Amino acid sequence: MSMERTAHRRFFLGRLDLDAVDLKMLSILQNEGRISKSDLAKRVNLSASACFERVRRLEHSGLIASYHATLRGDLLAGLQFFRTQIVLESHRSHTFSRFETYVKEANWIVDCEALGGEIDYTIGVVCRSVAHYQDLVEGMLEAGVGVQRYYTYVVTKSVKRGSPDLAWLLLPEANPRF
Repeated sequence: MSMERTAHRRFFLGRLDLDAVDLKMLSILQNEGRISKSDLAKRVNLSASACFERVRRLEHSGLIASYHATLRGDLLAGLQFFRTQIVLESHRSHTFSRFETYVKEANWIVDCEALGGEIDYTIGVVCRSVAHYQDLVEGMLEAGVGVQRYYTYVVTKSVKRGSPDLAWLLLPEANPRF
């Protein structure tokens, strides 16, 4: 199915009403956040003003949260990366809230996901060394944020990071390989 035929399909994501052009724009912006609006407009066959209005609508909706540079941590000498699984002491809302507040304020924790199952959270950690990591974790345990157990994994290589490609998810005909 061509982009022209799919452009009339509508996708409702929560309160957002998106079409195939919106999805294509989002896909491009995810990978090329510094692309000029005029180049983006050419890539999705829109006028520059129409493209600008769509981007502004997506930004105002909150779907585009930010534009930022992704740093290659592997090029920063001496940094250590860890994945840590966290099990909390209880499953009461105040325990979750206390832990999440701590995580949001901890600079050394670079990402955090809540999970269903035996593990409550997984966190990504960046620090100077294994000893530094252990000091930081011990500080978290002493802070009384409800951690019962944790499991540490040293990251040896980052294979892939990113956000979901909405065009791929919602327009399988646009990328039939997967």
